Amino acid sequence: MSDSTNPDYYRQGPFECIELTRILSFDWGNAVKYCFRWQGRNGTEDLAKAVWYVKDAILHGVPLTTNEWSKAEAVALLTALAAADWGDLRDVWITMAKDTPQHVLTLLVRKIAEIENGRTKEES
Repeated sequence: MSDSTNPDYYRQGPFECIELTRILSFDWGNAVKYCFRWQGRNGTEDLAKAVWYVKDAILHGVPLTTNEWSKAEAVALLTALAAADWGDLRDVWITMAKDTPQHVLTLLVRKIAEIENGRTKEES
């Protein structure tokens, strides 16, 4: 049965997206949400939204999690996403788990370019 509030693309990973986003700060939770669903919803548009939230987190010094007790859980879940190569974003998940925001941004921008360049080559 279809659930418009919590669609399949949020529930089909190694765990439900909400399990991770609820323990992250607002910016990082949104970045994860858009990365989690990009293949099932809006493609590179969702990755671009993730980039926006990562940039905002960097600009304002927003940490991955809002408290230390949830950081270990977040790292474990991000590692699970990396192990599953969820959304073809293994390096993004690993880098997010290492808490290196600038590198996460770089990887997302590269991923968008890779997808768009691949699409352009196929269309030519």
